[in-house]
Amino acid sequence: MEFQTTRFGKLSIRQDETIVFPQGLIGFEHHTKWAILADESNDSVGWLQSMDQADLAFAVVSPRRYVPGYKVRISPEQATSLKLDAGMETFVLVIVSRENSLISVNLRAPLLVNLSLQLGRQVITTDEQPLRHVIATETIALRRSA
Repeated sequence: MEFQTTRFGKLSIRQDETIVFPQGLIGFEHHTKWAILADESNDSVGWLQSMDQADLAFAVVSPRRYVPGYKVRISPEQATSLKLDAGMETFVLVIVSRENSLISVNLRAPLLVNLSLQLGRQVITTDEQPLRHVIATETIALRRSA
């Protein structure tokens, strides 16, 4: 399927590359079809591109890249909705955000993807995880004036 985006231009996404989030994402409940795209300039970042809205995409990363011991604890109902069985591959991503010079990830509401079924869900962890875990600060190059 050809899809025109505002950030990435025209994309060709196969049906088996589309991930369905039946409940959407928090705040974006009506957006149920998504694709994960690689970032051309940074291999640690991906993009979750809505296939329902051309101008909606979120930067995503693996939380374990920044928090090696990160574990997702979810309710049985959340696990059931992903139809996980033994041997199915599951992928965990978190959304990246920037506020002023801080770049953070939301460890409290990760995205879980059952890659075997191309089925995803944003979950709320059952343990206390931070909504904003800072992973980087942007530095501004200053020029000496005196």
